[in-house]
Amino acid sequence: MKNKNKNRVYLTDHLVLIGFGLGLFYWVYEAFFNIFLAKSGLNPFQLLVTPDSNPSWTRLIVLCLFIMFGAHAQFNLNERRESARQSEREAATRERFRRLLSPDLAELVVSGQLEVKKGGENREATVMFADVRNFTKMSENTDASEVLKLLNDYFELIVDVVFRHKGTVDKFIGDEIMVIWGAPIAHDNDPVRAVRASLEIQSELAKFNAHRAAEGLREIQFGISINTGNLVAGYIGSTQAMSYSVIGDIVNVAHGICPAAEPGQIIISESTYEYVHNHFDAVKLEPIQVKGKDEAISVYEILGEKLSAIQT
Repeated sequence: MKNKNKNRVYLTDHLVLIGFGLGLFYWVYEAFFNIFLAKSGLNPFQLLVTPDSNPSWTRLIVLCLFIMFGAHAQFNLNERRESARQSEREAATRERFRRLLSPDLAELVVSGQLEVKKGGENREATVMFADVRNFTKMSENTDASEVLKLLNDYFELIVDVVFRHKGTVDKFIGDEIMVIWGAPIAHDNDPVRAVRASLEIQSELAKFNAHRAAEGLREIQFGISINTGNLVAGYIGSTQAMSYSVIGDIVNVAHGICPAAEPGQIIISESTYEYVHNHFDAVKLEPIQVKGKDEAISVYEILGEKLSAIQT
């Protein structure tokens, strides 16, 4: 199959030469054929090139027609092939971004209405981590395939909520998911979107766990952390394998405070609190010491959305 495709590509890339060759073949064939019919006494070379004979003009016209046909056919086939390649590239791009963005945003990126730059760029964004509680203990007493299926079920639910609130799934790290608001697509209320999505995630997880408990199935609880600030967003990796991600201190802090979140709890940094305190009820907790930080991080627990914010 590979050799057939290779031969087909070779033929379509050389249709002009093929057309020229066919025209030349006709020229030679017709000339030698006329040897047996001509009574003028001309030799074969004269029959090929003589400008005074009518067959010579016929050969030139036929040769030109073959070359024109070959050029036109090659142009059309090349255009069709390039169109097919473009469609394949767009499909691959669409599939890649649909893993990161909600389907409507992914379509905007593919169509060029929204630009995702390949270089790193400074952005203000909000980062959320959701981590399974007591995962190590659960894994020790459960078959690995069952644990994987369970995680996939829960992550499916989380991603649906994230996409509804226009977040970007950065990566899955074992039993943990990292989500971004503000990169590559920014909104004027990304911190609020992140907290609102987190509340909905915990609400949906509670419902899902209740259904599983009623069926005697294992449940999972998540702790969630959120931090807001400046970071660098862009493509990270090698020339052969690249992915869109973010790096910066706010990512480290968001990840560092996540273990302190109890099952079903949402904790946010002070920088996030400054953006969202008018929208959500929150209570200040004891500062958390994060590895690599000299000073403890001030955090708040989200209790719920304010009634005034819900009404508006």
